[in-house]
Amino acid sequence: MGRNADVKGPRTKNGGDGIRGRIFLLIFIGIFGVSVIATYWYGVRVVNAVKEQAQRSDAALRTTGYAILVAASEDGTFPLGADRILEITLPAVVPGPLGVSEGAVWPVDLTTAMAGLEAMSVPEALELVLVSWGPEGKLPPVLSVGGRPSGLTDGGTTLDFINGWFRAAASRLSE
Repeated sequence: MGRNADVKGPRTKNGGDGIRGRIFLLIFIGIFGVSVIATYWYGVRVVNAVKEQAQRSDAALRTTGYAILVAASEDGTFPLGADRILEITLPAVVPGPLGVSEGAVWPVDLTTAMAGLEAMSVPEALELVLVSWGPEGKLPPVLSVGGRPSGLTDGGTTLDFINGWFRAAASRLSE
């Protein structure tokens, strides 16, 4: 018996097989690690883009909603089309009968309506917001954002929240 008699298992002809296996394993782990990091980075970018889009949609919803409240309060009925609110200048406080809201069902000032977001011009907001106008001024319009993301508020989405303003204001206007 020679010097290698204590080694069990099959003998290999190439002593480099173990090195090649380690190199393959290290390359595999490296590729896997890079793909995990790239997937994470891509996911973070997608989430941030959706958040930014939701914030923009929310600002458009809130701007449009406030403009509709102002027009409804001034006229005593809801607008029947976008032409009524396109050129409206958003006042700091809602004038007329909707200028008071028991229990803060709808906002009575622009700062509250925007909830920390920057108001945009009404024409710019209407490019993002879809409005289903009622056939008569007693019915409130219904807003949507055409499948784009919108944010969350306490108790629901911003979209539900804004449409809730109109339902509550409709009750006030019908009194």
